[in-house]
Amino acid sequence: MYIGLIGATGRLGTLTAEILDQEKASYVKISRNMLATVENFRSLLSDLPTDMLLLDLSLPAGTLNLCNIINILDTKSLEKLCALVIGTTGHNVIEKEAIQKCSTKLPICMVSNFSKGIFLFEQLLKAKTTSGLNVSELARRLGFDLSIHEIHHTQKKDAPSGTAITLADASSVNHERISSSRVGKVVGEHSLILSHNSESLQITHTAHSRRLFAEGAIELCKNIYKNRPKPGLLRTEDFFI
Repeated sequence: MYIGLIGATGRLGTLTAEILDQEKASYVKISRNMLATVENFRSLLSDLPTDMLLLDLSLPAGTLNLCNIINILDTKSLEKLCALVIGTTGHNVIEKEAIQKCSTKLPICMVSNFSKGIFLFEQLLKAKTTSGLNVSELARRLGFDLSIHEIHHTQKKDAPSGTAITLADASSVNHERISSSRVGKVVGEHSLILSHNSESLQITHTAHSRRLFAEGAIELCKNIYKNRPKPGLLRTEDFFI
């Protein structure tokens, strides 16, 4: 596997690079200068020793710039790019349109959270109960009211988090029912709250270290690189295991 790491100077990018170094994995840190112009990026691609998977851990604006460049380049220039994994969240309409267009040239996996626990959380919400209904459907049938609450550190820019939106969609919770808190250095906590009259139930995932996100990102990249999917928007659940 050969990874092109974008956003290597950020918190998650730095951790990811450290783990790649520990694993003696092959990768290149893609700097801002390499993405400053279409020609700079074309030059990078032409010098690649082998096929490369891009892992974007930058910011939404960085993702937009990357996708705009890819959308300009021809098929020949992109032949050594095998996939793009996007770990940025909080995209606006223009950014989403650029990503969608880019997916006609490359397989793209948009990931709101690289945690295996969050993946399991989402799968639990979608799983069928003995009644034939999934968890959120059964909860509503029993009269429970559902909402999502997420807590992150004060430096997190988007609210609600991409993960909270993903969990809300998995449980059919209206995005207006998502609440957010920004406090201290909390890595990340997401809760589905089910309340009914005199009882309540809460399902919570707590991240204790950012390292789990870096490890999850690398494992996901390995699975995608190995499977070589066709262009299009990929389902995260197809490559987490």
